[in-house]
Amino acid sequence: MAIRRQYRGDKHDKEYFQRLFQSANINFLIGSGASQPAINMLGDIENNLQKLIEEENEPDYFRVAENFLSKIWDVTDTLLKRNVDTTKIDTTKKNYINFIASLENILIKRRTNLLPRRINIFTTNYDLFIEDAATYRHNLILNDGFTHRKNIFNEFIYDPKSFYRSTYATGNFYNYSVELPTINLIKLHGSLSWSKENDDIYYRIPPKKTTNFEDEKAKKDWVNQHALVLPRKEKFKETVLENIYYDLLRTYSNELDKEGTLLIAFGFSFGDEHIELLTKKALRNTTLKLLIFSYNDNSIKSYEDKFKDFSNVEIIYLKDKNMDLKSFCSILKII
Repeated sequence: MAIRRQYRGDKHDKEYFQRLFQSANINFLIGSGASQPAINMLGDIENNLQKLIEEENEPDYFRVAENFLSKIWDVTDTLLKRNVDTTKIDTTKKNYINFIASLENILIKRRTNLLPRRINIFTTNYDLFIEDAATYRHNLILNDGFTHRKNIFNEFIYDPKSFYRSTYATGNFYNYSVELPTINLIKLHGSLSWSKENDDIYYRIPPKKTTNFEDEKAKKDWVNQHALVLPRKEKFKETVLENIYYDLLRTYSNELDKEGTLLIAFGFSFGDEHIELLTKKALRNTTLKLLIFSYNDNSIKSYEDKFKDFSNVEIIYLKDKNMDLKSFCSILKII
Protein backbone atom coordinates (compact mmCIF):
# COMPACT_ATOMS: atom_id res chain seq x y z
CA MET A 1 0.00 0.00 0.00
CA ALA A 2 0.99 3.65 -0.30
CA ILE A 3 3.56 4.83 2.24
CA ARG A 4 3.20 7.91 4.46
CA ARG A 5 6.35 10.00 4.90
CA GLN A 6 6.46 13.01 7.20
CA TYR A 7 8.81 15.68 5.93
CA ARG A 8 11.10 16.99 8.68
CA GLY A 9 13.74 18.80 6.65
CA ASP A 10 16.66 16.98 8.28
CA LYS A 11 19.79 15.51 6.73
CA HIS A 12 18.06 12.21 6.04
CA ASP A 13 15.28 13.94 4.06
CA LYS A 14 17.80 15.97 2.07
CA GLU A 15 19.86 12.93 1.10
CA TYR A 16 16.74 10.90 0.26
CA PHE A 17 15.21 13.49 -2.08
CA GLN A 18 18.53 14.37 -3.69
CA ARG A 19 19.10 10.71 -4.52
CA LEU A 20 15.62 10.35 -6.01
CA PHE A 21 15.80 13.46 -8.16
CA GLN A 22 19.36 13.06 -9.43
CA SER A 23 18.84 9.52 -10.72
CA ALA A 24 15.42 9.80 -12.36
CA ASN A 25 13.51 11.12 -15.31
CA ILE A 26 11.60 13.90 -13.54
CA ASN A 27 7.93 14.65 -14.10
CA PHE A 28 5.55 16.91 -12.21
CA LEU A 29 1.76 16.70 -12.14
CA ILE A 30 0.37 20.06 -11.08
CA GLY A 31 -3.29 20.72 -10.25
CA SER A 32 -5.43 23.67 -9.27
CA GLY A 33 -4.19 23.58 -5.68
CA ALA A 34 -0.90 25.08 -6.86
CA SER A 35 -2.60 28.27 -8.06
CA GLN A 36 -4.08 29.17 -4.70
CA PRO A 37 -4.79 31.71 -3.33
CA ALA A 38 -5.22 33.48 -6.70
CA ILE A 39 -7.53 30.77 -8.07
CA ASN A 40 -9.74 28.66 -5.82
CA MET A 41 -9.90 24.88 -6.04
CA LEU A 42 -12.42 23.46 -8.50
CA GLY A 43 -14.71 22.27 -5.74
CA ASP A 44 -17.87 20.55 -7.01
CA ILE A 45 -17.92 22.19 -10.43
CA GLU A 46 -17.31 18.88 -12.24
CA ASN A 47 -20.28 17.26 -10.55
CA ASN A 48 -22.41 20.36 -11.10
CA LEU A 49 -21.64 20.48 -14.80
CA GLN A 50 -22.15 16.74 -15.19
CA LYS A 51 -25.54 16.98 -13.51
CA LEU A 52 -26.59 19.72 -15.93
CA ILE A 53 -25.47 17.54 -18.85
CA GLU A 54 -27.55 14.63 -17.58
CA GLU A 55 -30.54 16.95 -17.15
CA GLU A 56 -29.95 18.27 -20.71
CA ASN A 57 -30.00 21.75 -19.20
CA GLU A 58 -27.83 23.51 -21.75
CA PRO A 59 -28.53 27.12 -20.68
CA ASP A 60 -27.50 26.50 -17.07
CA TYR A 61 -24.52 24.42 -18.18
CA PHE A 62 -23.06 27.31 -20.16
CA ARG A 63 -24.02 29.79 -17.43
CA VAL A 64 -22.00 27.82 -14.87
CA ALA A 65 -19.14 27.25 -17.34
CA GLU A 66 -19.02 30.95 -18.23
CA ASN A 67 -18.88 31.92 -14.56
CA PHE A 68 -16.08 29.41 -13.92
CA LEU A 69 -13.97 30.62 -16.86
CA SER A 70 -14.60 34.27 -16.04
CA LYS A 71 -12.95 33.87 -12.63
CA ILE A 72 -9.80 32.48 -14.26
CA TRP A 73 -9.94 35.29 -16.83
CA ASP A 74 -10.02 37.93 -14.08
CA VAL A 75 -6.78 36.50 -12.68
CA THR A 76 -5.23 36.28 -16.16
CA ASP A 77 -6.04 39.92 -16.91
CA THR A 78 -4.23 40.92 -13.73
CA LEU A 79 -1.26 38.72 -14.59
CA LEU A 80 -1.07 40.38 -18.01
CA LYS A 81 -0.91 43.79 -16.26
CA ARG A 82 -4.31 44.79 -17.56
CA ASN A 83 -5.72 45.22 -14.06
CA VAL A 84 -4.32 46.38 -10.75
CA ASP A 85 -2.35 43.68 -8.91
CA THR A 86 -3.94 42.09 -5.87
CA THR A 87 -2.23 40.49 -2.89
CA LYS A 88 -3.55 36.99 -3.64
CA ILE A 89 -2.39 37.05 -7.26
CA ASP A 90 0.98 38.53 -6.33
CA THR A 91 1.47 35.75 -3.75
CA THR A 92 0.69 33.02 -6.28
CA LYS A 93 2.94 34.65 -8.87
CA LYS A 94 5.90 34.74 -6.44
CA ASN A 95 5.30 31.10 -5.48
CA TYR A 96 5.41 30.02 -9.12
CA ILE A 97 8.58 32.04 -9.74
CA ASN A 98 10.23 30.21 -6.82
CA PHE A 99 8.89 26.90 -8.13
CA ILE A 100 10.42 27.35 -11.58
CA ALA A 101 13.68 28.63 -10.05
CA SER A 102 13.86 25.46 -7.93
CA LEU A 103 13.43 23.26 -11.00
CA GLU A 104 16.14 25.15 -12.85
CA ASN A 105 18.47 24.60 -9.92
CA ILE A 106 17.72 20.86 -9.88
CA LEU A 107 18.58 20.60 -13.58
CA ILE A 108 21.78 22.63 -13.28
CA LYS A 109 22.95 20.32 -10.47
CA ARG A 110 22.27 17.19 -12.53
CA ARG A 111 25.50 15.20 -12.47
CA THR A 112 24.81 12.46 -15.00
CA ASN A 113 24.91 12.80 -18.76
CA LEU A 114 22.88 9.63 -19.14
CA LEU A 115 19.62 11.47 -18.40
CA PRO A 116 18.30 14.52 -20.24
CA ARG A 117 18.57 17.88 -18.52
CA ARG A 118 14.82 18.17 -18.81
CA ILE A 119 11.76 18.19 -16.57
CA ASN A 120 8.19 17.60 -17.72
CA ILE A 121 5.42 19.57 -16.06
CA PHE A 122 2.01 18.07 -16.75
CA THR A 123 -0.82 20.30 -15.61
CA THR A 124 -4.58 20.50 -15.90
CA ASN A 125 -4.54 24.24 -15.10
CA TYR A 126 -5.62 26.75 -17.74
CA ASP A 127 -3.89 29.77 -16.17
CA LEU A 128 -0.61 31.35 -17.33
CA PHE A 129 1.34 31.46 -14.06
CA ILE A 130 4.02 28.98 -15.18
CA GLU A 131 4.55 30.75 -18.51
CA ASP A 132 4.92 34.03 -16.65
CA ALA A 133 7.31 32.59 -14.04
CA ALA A 134 9.63 31.19 -16.72
CA THR A 135 10.27 34.69 -18.09
CA TYR A 136 12.23 35.46 -14.91
CA ARG A 137 14.76 32.65 -15.54
CA HIS A 138 17.45 33.49 -18.12
CA ASN A 139 19.26 30.14 -18.23
CA LEU A 140 16.16 28.02 -18.71
CA ILE A 141 14.15 27.07 -21.79
CA LEU A 142 10.39 26.72 -21.39
CA ASN A 143 9.07 24.47 -24.12
CA ASP A 144 5.31 25.05 -24.25
CA GLY A 145 4.82 22.88 -27.33
CA PHE A 146 4.63 25.67 -29.89
CA THR A 147 6.89 25.77 -32.93
CA HIS A 148 7.94 29.34 -33.42
CA ARG A 149 7.44 31.37 -36.59
CA LYS A 150 4.97 29.06 -38.28
CA ASN A 151 4.44 31.65 -41.01
CA ILE A 152 5.30 35.24 -41.97
CA PHE A 153 2.62 36.47 -39.56
CA ASN A 154 4.81 35.16 -36.72
CA GLU A 155 2.08 32.78 -35.58
CA PHE A 156 3.03 29.87 -33.31
CA ILE A 157 1.41 26.50 -33.93
CA TYR A 158 1.14 23.66 -31.42
CA ASP A 159 3.14 20.49 -32.08
CA PRO A 160 3.34 17.84 -29.31
CA LYS A 161 6.37 16.26 -31.04
CA SER A 162 8.45 19.22 -29.85
CA PHE A 163 8.45 17.80 -26.31
CA TYR A 164 10.93 15.13 -27.39
CA ARG A 165 13.62 17.60 -28.49
CA SER A 166 16.64 18.86 -26.57
CA THR A 167 18.51 22.13 -27.08
CA TYR A 168 22.29 22.51 -26.91
CA ALA A 169 24.62 25.49 -26.70
CA THR A 170 27.95 25.33 -28.54
CA GLY A 171 31.10 27.42 -28.22
CA ASN A 172 32.52 29.62 -30.97
CA PHE A 173 36.17 28.69 -30.45
CA TYR A 174 36.10 25.40 -28.59
CA ASN A 175 34.58 22.11 -29.62
CA TYR A 176 31.95 21.57 -26.93
CA SER A 177 28.20 21.44 -26.55
CA VAL A 178 26.11 21.76 -23.41
CA GLU A 179 22.49 20.70 -23.04
CA LEU A 180 20.45 23.64 -21.82
CA PRO A 181 18.06 23.13 -18.88
CA THR A 182 14.57 22.70 -20.32
CA ILE A 183 11.10 22.46 -18.88
CA ASN A 184 8.37 20.92 -21.01
CA LEU A 185 5.05 22.51 -20.10
CA ILE A 186 2.34 20.05 -21.12
CA LYS A 187 -1.13 21.46 -20.47
CA LEU A 188 -3.33 18.39 -20.60
CA HIS A 189 -6.63 20.31 -20.71
CA GLY A 190 -5.58 23.28 -22.81
CA SER A 191 -4.81 26.86 -21.89
CA LEU A 192 -6.32 30.31 -21.99
CA SER A 193 -3.53 31.21 -24.42
CA TRP A 194 -4.61 28.57 -26.95
CA SER A 195 -6.73 29.45 -29.95
CA LYS A 196 -8.19 26.72 -32.15
CA GLU A 197 -8.59 27.14 -35.91
CA ASN A 198 -9.70 24.13 -37.93
CA ASP A 199 -7.35 21.29 -36.86
CA ASP A 200 -4.57 23.49 -35.48
CA ILE A 201 -3.90 25.16 -32.13
CA TYR A 202 -2.23 28.59 -32.19
CA TYR A 203 -0.63 30.54 -29.37
CA ARG A 204 -2.34 33.88 -28.94
CA ILE A 205 -2.39 36.07 -25.85
CA PRO A 206 -6.12 36.34 -25.13
CA PRO A 207 -8.00 39.61 -25.54
CA LYS A 208 -9.50 41.05 -22.42
CA LYS A 209 -12.98 39.81 -21.57
CA THR A 210 -15.07 42.98 -21.55
CA THR A 211 -18.63 41.71 -21.74
CA ASN A 212 -20.94 40.23 -19.14
CA PHE A 213 -22.97 37.98 -21.40
CA GLU A 214 -26.74 38.08 -20.97
CA ASP A 215 -27.67 36.47 -24.27
CA GLU A 216 -27.57 32.66 -24.02
CA LYS A 217 -26.12 32.19 -27.50
CA ALA A 218 -23.37 34.73 -26.88
CA LYS A 219 -22.49 33.01 -23.61
CA LYS A 220 -22.37 29.61 -25.32
CA ASP A 221 -20.25 30.94 -28.20
CA TRP A 222 -17.80 32.55 -25.78
CA VAL A 223 -17.35 29.33 -23.78
CA ASN A 224 -16.95 27.21 -26.93
CA GLN A 225 -14.29 29.47 -28.45
CA HIS A 226 -11.80 28.31 -25.82
CA ALA A 227 -9.46 25.45 -26.73
CA LEU A 228 -10.09 23.77 -23.39
CA VAL A 229 -11.36 20.53 -21.94
CA LEU A 230 -13.95 21.86 -19.54
CA PRO A 231 -14.21 20.28 -16.08
CA ARG A 232 -16.77 17.51 -16.20
CA LYS A 233 -16.82 13.76 -15.78
CA GLU A 234 -16.91 13.23 -19.53
CA LYS A 235 -13.36 14.57 -19.94
CA PHE A 236 -12.03 11.25 -21.15
CA LYS A 237 -14.62 10.94 -23.91
CA GLU A 238 -13.99 14.49 -25.03
CA THR A 239 -10.23 14.11 -24.83
CA VAL A 240 -10.11 11.03 -27.02
CA LEU A 241 -12.19 12.78 -29.69
CA GLU A 242 -9.69 15.62 -29.89
CA ASN A 243 -6.39 14.48 -31.42
CA ILE A 244 -4.36 17.14 -29.66
CA TYR A 245 -5.54 16.07 -26.21
CA TYR A 246 -5.09 12.42 -27.05
CA ASP A 247 -1.48 13.12 -28.04
CA LEU A 248 -0.85 14.85 -24.72
CA LEU A 249 -2.30 11.99 -22.69
CA ARG A 250 -0.17 9.58 -24.71
CA THR A 251 2.88 11.71 -23.90
CA TYR A 252 1.97 11.46 -20.20
CA SER A 253 1.72 7.66 -20.43
CA ASN A 254 4.93 7.32 -22.45
CA GLU A 255 6.97 9.40 -20.03
CA LEU A 256 5.78 7.38 -17.05
CA ASP A 257 6.63 4.12 -18.82
CA LYS A 258 10.33 5.04 -19.00
CA GLU A 259 12.69 3.18 -16.70
CA GLY A 260 13.70 5.07 -13.57
CA THR A 261 10.97 7.69 -13.63
CA LEU A 262 9.84 10.01 -10.85
CA LEU A 263 6.37 11.60 -10.81
CA ILE A 264 5.75 14.36 -8.28
CA ALA A 265 2.12 15.35 -7.76
CA PHE A 266 1.25 18.64 -6.10
CA GLY A 267 -2.12 20.39 -5.83
CA PHE A 268 -3.69 17.49 -7.70
CA SER A 269 -6.46 15.42 -6.13
CA PHE A 270 -6.59 12.76 -8.87
CA GLY A 271 -10.26 13.61 -9.23
CA ASP A 272 -9.75 13.48 -13.01
CA GLU A 273 -10.71 9.90 -13.62
CA HIS A 274 -8.81 9.43 -16.89
CA ILE A 275 -5.55 10.76 -15.41
CA GLU A 276 -6.02 8.60 -12.31
CA LEU A 277 -6.51 5.55 -14.54
CA LEU A 278 -3.45 6.30 -16.68
CA THR A 279 -1.35 6.86 -13.54
CA LYS A 280 -2.43 3.58 -11.99
CA LYS A 281 -1.65 1.72 -15.21
CA ALA A 282 1.79 3.37 -15.28
CA LEU A 283 2.47 2.33 -11.67
CA ARG A 284 2.72 -1.27 -12.88
CA ASN A 285 6.17 -0.08 -13.97
CA THR A 286 7.99 -0.95 -10.75
CA THR A 287 10.79 1.53 -11.53
CA LEU A 288 8.26 4.39 -11.43
CA LYS A 289 8.06 6.31 -8.16
CA LEU A 290 5.07 8.51 -7.38
CA LEU A 291 5.53 11.16 -4.70
CA ILE A 292 2.29 12.88 -3.70
CA PHE A 293 2.70 16.04 -1.64
CA SER A 294 -0.45 16.23 0.45
CA TYR A 295 -2.03 19.55 1.39
CA ASN A 296 -3.43 18.31 4.74
CA ASP A 297 -4.45 15.26 6.76
CA ASN A 298 -7.77 14.85 4.94
CA SER A 299 -5.94 14.61 1.63
CA ILE A 300 -3.65 11.88 2.97
CA LYS A 301 -6.57 9.54 3.60
CA SER A 302 -7.99 10.18 0.14
CA TYR A 303 -4.66 9.42 -1.53
CA GLU A 304 -4.21 6.27 0.56
CA ASP A 305 -7.60 5.01 -0.56
CA LYS A 306 -6.85 5.69 -4.22
CA PHE A 307 -3.40 4.08 -4.23
CA LYS A 308 -3.80 1.38 -1.58
CA ASP A 309 -2.70 -1.31 -4.04
CA PHE A 310 0.66 0.28 -4.91
CA SER A 311 3.87 0.12 -2.89
CA ASN A 312 5.73 2.54 -5.19
CA VAL A 313 3.63 5.51 -4.00
CA GLU A 314 4.68 7.79 -1.16
CA ILE A 315 2.53 10.51 0.39
CA ILE A 316 4.60 13.39 1.76
CA TYR A 317 3.08 15.60 4.44
CA LEU A 318 3.98 18.25 7.01
CA LYS A 319 3.13 17.71 10.65
CA ASP A 320 0.52 20.17 11.99
CA LYS A 321 0.81 22.38 8.91
CA ASN A 322 -0.81 22.64 5.49
CA MET A 323 1.50 22.25 2.50
CA ASP A 324 0.95 25.13 0.09
CA LEU A 325 3.11 25.95 -2.93
CA LYS A 326 5.44 28.07 -0.80
CA SER A 327 6.11 25.12 1.53
CA PHE A 328 6.52 22.81 -1.44
CA CYS A 329 9.14 25.13 -2.97
CA SER A 330 11.09 25.20 0.28
CA ILE A 331 11.37 21.40 0.05
CA LEU A 332 12.52 21.54 -3.57
CA LYS A 333 15.26 24.03 -2.66
CA ILE A 334 17.14 21.43 -0.60
CA ILE A 335 17.43 19.04 -3.55
